[in-house]
Amino acid sequence: MNELDALRAKVDQLQGSLLATECFLNALTEALSSEQRQVVSAFYASESAAFRAALMRSTAPEATVDTFERDVERATRLLGDPPPVVVLPDDAPFEERE
Repeated sequence: MNELDALRAKVDQLQGSLLATECFLNALTEALSSEQRQVVSAFYASESAAFRAALMRSTAPEATVDTFERDVERATRLLGDPPPVVVLPDDAPFEERE
C-alpha cells in the first residue's frame, strides 16, 4: 500500500468515526428536555465562541473554518432556540475592558 492509499484509508476511517459520533450526539440531543437543551445550548455557544476565536488566530485552512461554522450552525439548529450571544473578553468593546 503506497502512502496515498494509506492516507485515503485513514480519511475513510475518520469519516466513519465522525458520522458515528454525529449520530450519537443527535440521539443525545433528541433525548434532552427543553430545559436541558437550553443549558446545553448556552454551554455550546460559549465553547464554540472560544473555538472560533482560536481558529481565527490559527493557521487553520479556510475549509476547516468553513466546515466548523457549518457544523456549529447545524448543531445550533438541532438544539432549537437560538443560544445566548457570547462575548469573549478579547472581543469586548474597548471601553468595557478592565
